[in-house]
Amino acid sequence: MVRQVSARTITVTVTFFADLRRFMPRGEDGPQRYTIHEGAAVADLLAAIGIEQGAEVTIAVDGELAGRDTPLRDGVEVMLLNPMEGGAAGAGEATTQIVGGAAAVGEATTQIVGGAAAVGEATTQIVGGAAAVGEATTQIVGGAA
Repeated sequence: MVRQVSARTITVTVTFFADLRRFMPRGEDGPQRYTIHEGAAVADLLAAIGIEQGAEVTIAVDGELAGRDTPLRDGVEVMLLNPMEGGAAGAGEATTQIVGGAAAVGEATTQIVGGAAAVGEATTQIVGGAAAVGEATTQIVGGAA
């Protein structure tokens, strides 16, 4: 007895962003259609495209953040993006600090400092508080260091 394997397929549309566009077929532009086996997950689609298993990629399926184990169904739209990065860890990179508290009873102060350690990069400081009971002052300073 020969067991038959289901040959059913689904079609998904894939949009590539940033340097992931290198996985698009040569000469093609815009969203691409891929036919894969029914029951496939995002990992199966990535393999069919040629994206390595360990490659860092941000995935959205029908506009929702998804993982490699997310099942696909016929007609879904998949977006592939480079992972987003943010923050400042090293010298010369911008940092932001927000500190708020009361200097004295009834007086509020807030300080927002954003800037960079390197010379020539912009810094901004916003300080607000009360100079005396019932009086408010705000100072905004911006410019390049």
